[in-house]
Amino acid sequence: MNEATGSEHAEQWAAHWYAVARSPALGTGRPLGIQRLGRRLVLWRDAAGEAHCADAACPHRGADLGLGRVRQGALECPYHGFRYDGGGACLAMPCEGRDAKPSRGLALRMHPVREAHGFIWAWLGGRAPVSLPALPWLADAPEPDSSSAAVEEVWNARFTRVMEGMMDLHHFPFAHRRYVPPGYTRLDPYEVHVDAGAIRTVGWLRKETRPPGTGFRFAIDVGYPGVLHLRFTPRLVAAVVCTPVDAEHTWIAARFRQQYVRLPGLRWLAARLAIAFEFRFIQPDDSRMVRSSLPRSGALTHGTLIRADRAIVAWHQLHRAALGDTPGAS
Repeated sequence: MNEATGSEHAEQWAAHWYAVARSPALGTGRPLGIQRLGRRLVLWRDAAGEAHCADAACPHRGADLGLGRVRQGALECPYHGFRYDGGGACLAMPCEGRDAKPSRGLALRMHPVREAHGFIWAWLGGRAPVSLPALPWLADAPEPDSSSAAVEEVWNARFTRVMEGMMDLHHFPFAHRRYVPPGYTRLDPYEVHVDAGAIRTVGWLRKETRPPGTGFRFAIDVGYPGVLHLRFTPRLVAAVVCTPVDAEHTWIAARFRQQYVRLPGLRWLAARLAIAFEFRFIQPDDSRMVRSSLPRSGALTHGTLIRADRAIVAWHQLHRAALGDTPGAS
């Protein structure tokens, strides 16, 4: 294919835990149909409120179970009323009567699920190991509470390019020049450390004439494959998750918290204003840059990377290693 026009082979996604939805998005009365990693999925809660995830196509004749409903914790197909429990087993085939015994072929294809840190996570991209690893959460990232504010959206950009953009510090005085005082272009110092699948970075954007360690300080930590903890200022922090929707789109969900404001209501308002500004003015610039970059995918061989891209190099190295250890990754 012609990479000069941005056409190329599809990206590969490692078998791993991915955040697939915000917890508040999944109620108890109706299922939630989503697409992640190019696969149509359905989420629902059983009678105890526990979340479950399965391929959305009903094994009977392929109806989208995301259009169905939840009855007494069981997922009901909207087309013929077949019902499935939290383990994926078919409980009822109304057309065959109460005493019918569904075959094993009517079982849903289930995906391991965890619910933590305000998100629903599913193991996607390949076979689940016998012993699942821990979630890629960063221990000091902000947890959901009444003083945090959240937003989610889908970008028309490939996952690898989105992750590159999320870790990039030295684009800020150029891509967002309307909101940055002029001259803060030198990234120095810039530190990157990798430990057990986490990339921890800190850097200062300063003026060329000023000493190192002055100017704007940013800290970005990344849990592979798509979790970020951003510290914009000592008072404003964020947790961001990024997950492929399909080969060309990426789902992004962010949570902001304003710290050290005493009144809870004011903390929420400050976080709400900050996240609204970020996604109304800052992130559209980033989205435009990543979706217009060629080739469409990011990789160690796509571009000439420099010292200021060390975090991006580290992420791609983790990505390569994960793909190498993942039979049948897609």
